[in-house]
Amino acid sequence: MRKLLNAPFTLLIHIALATIVAGALVTHFFGVQGSVTLVEGGGPVYRFDRTSGPGDGSLPFALSLQRAEVIYYPGTTTPMDFRSHLRIGDADATVAMNAVAEVDGWRFYQSGMGDDTSVLAVSHDPWGIGITYTGYALLLFGMAGFFVQRRTVWRSLLRKQAIAVVLLLFCCAHAGASEAGGLHVMQRPLAGNFGKVYVYWNDRVCPVQTMALDVTAKLYGSTSYRGLSAEQVLSGWLFYYDEWLRDYDATHPAPASEKAKKADDERRALIRWIGTGSAFRIYPYHAATGRMEWLSLSERRPSQMPLEQWRFMLEAMPRIGNHIMQGRNVAANEAITALIDGQRRYAGADVLPSESRFRAELFYNRYIRLLPAAILVLLFGALGICSGLSVRPRRHAGSVLVMASALAVLYFGGVLALRGWIGWRLPLTNGCETMLFMAFAASAGSLFSRSTLIRGALLCVGAMAAFVAAMAGKTPQIASLMPVLASPLLSVHVMIVMTSYVLFMLMAVLAAVGLAKGGEVSGRLAFINAMVLVPAVFLLAGGIFIGAVWANQSWGRYWGWDPKETCALVTMLIYSVPVHRASLVAFRRPCVLHRYLLLAIISVLFTYFGANYLLPGLHSYA
Repeated sequence: MRKLLNAPFTLLIHIALATIVAGALVTHFFGVQGSVTLVEGGGPVYRFDRTSGPGDGSLPFALSLQRAEVIYYPGTTTPMDFRSHLRIGDADATVAMNAVAEVDGWRFYQSGMGDDTSVLAVSHDPWGIGITYTGYALLLFGMAGFFVQRRTVWRSLLRKQAIAVVLLLFCCAHAGASEAGGLHVMQRPLAGNFGKVYVYWNDRVCPVQTMALDVTAKLYGSTSYRGLSAEQVLSGWLFYYDEWLRDYDATHPAPASEKAKKADDERRALIRWIGTGSAFRIYPYHAATGRMEWLSLSERRPSQMPLEQWRFMLEAMPRIGNHIMQGRNVAANEAITALIDGQRRYAGADVLPSESRFRAELFYNRYIRLLPAAILVLLFGALGICSGLSVRPRRHAGSVLVMASALAVLYFGGVLALRGWIGWRLPLTNGCETMLFMAFAASAGSLFSRSTLIRGALLCVGAMAAFVAAMAGKTPQIASLMPVLASPLLSVHVMIVMTSYVLFMLMAVLAAVGLAKGGEVSGRLAFINAMVLVPAVFLLAGGIFIGAVWANQSWGRYWGWDPKETCALVTMLIYSVPVHRASLVAFRRPCVLHRYLLLAIISVLFTYFGANYLLPGLHSYA
């Protein structure tokens, strides 16, 4: 206790954690949770369905729904937000995703919406939320003050070597008919122009080129087939369906296992969807309701569609097909251009993505390749580690690594910016993008590091993240944001957590090198890992609690024992153990610390991959 009193910020961190636990207990025993379903224009409601907490489910005021509203992304049928305009007592209020209405300590969250109905989550927990948020504030203040606190093991390590300062600064730092293999296809330039047609795909308007990449990757496991571009493959399925189906049957024998059969069924369902024309939603139509719809090749003419637009819908694609079948390449190209002009005319400029964003997506599809970049970064990272461990490092190794780090930062940062520009959002909402941010953060850390060894290790971490991003993002997969993700807290939460993962991976790489080399090198790397450990744990803790605030704003609770939440908490506790190395003497031995950090990285990998892709939960979209 005396040691804690001499270290006030360390004491404050422990008080904050106890306060957070106390707030959770107050919420559990005294907080009221429930839901209520309101009908638009219905009478006032005075009760709700209580699911936990004291009371009988009565509200101290009248609650009624004046209007339920769904906001759509421009030109799509994808919901952007759900809003309920309420009358609460004598006041008007609006509830939306990430927008809570609060009256006299009662909080209402948007939970669901149907035809003329709205489902709200109800919460009354003023004391629990207040205590918990106080704990979050104390924790933030305590973690910030810890780094200026004098009598700590971490502070004594800081005075021994200046490289830790650099690491800390980093922690605070983002065709006419031709034949190919017996298959009839468009000529490549003609197929390239066909790839510029607008299509409604993945709940957004994008180039046919993006659809072609997705379809080709799904059917053939690659974005090309027999040397043909993705646009040629998709157009082959569109205009020569029977021929391409025979080829697919010949090259894809009946699967043996149940898992392979399920995958084959999914691919053949996609083939049937393409064959019927339902997948090609290329005709924009402003419905009488005011919403924009995208009609497919197989859909009938809506009764209120103007005759001129119906004729365009009826003739545009068959005209292209006839020209291709008769070998009139120039006429087919002109017909494709006329189709694009018609799409722009009937959709309107406010519905389609801007010309710059559309061209950016075409550029991304054509030129962005993450796998070669990951291989190059990994080679430079290995060079840095070897040079850092060498008694006589190569003369220009340092300059080469600085240049490699700068190029990696520019490349990964540019890819992130490009994805953000294409999707018109912050690019931090799926597995590919979070891994890209991790690669960017690791590359930025290597650029600012003064140690060749640390620079090489961080480049290796960035390369590993880029490899995962390449596997997760063979095609852009840039979809519209789910309404719940449209929160500024999302970006802060993801960036902080992914930065902590970069540091955990860095420690694992250094631990592996330390165990392999032993001796003085092992001791030096143990020292570096001890320095990195504290900011890494603090960043993860901060990211978890920012995520809790976001969850409270979106779902009405800051903790729900979701698999991802639980795994992140377990990871934080695992890495918190060696933080107390002043009390746990075993962790002062380099080999013990290295082995522990190598085992601990399993928790990080499971938290990211296992909880995301294996366990069902609220974080499945990540």
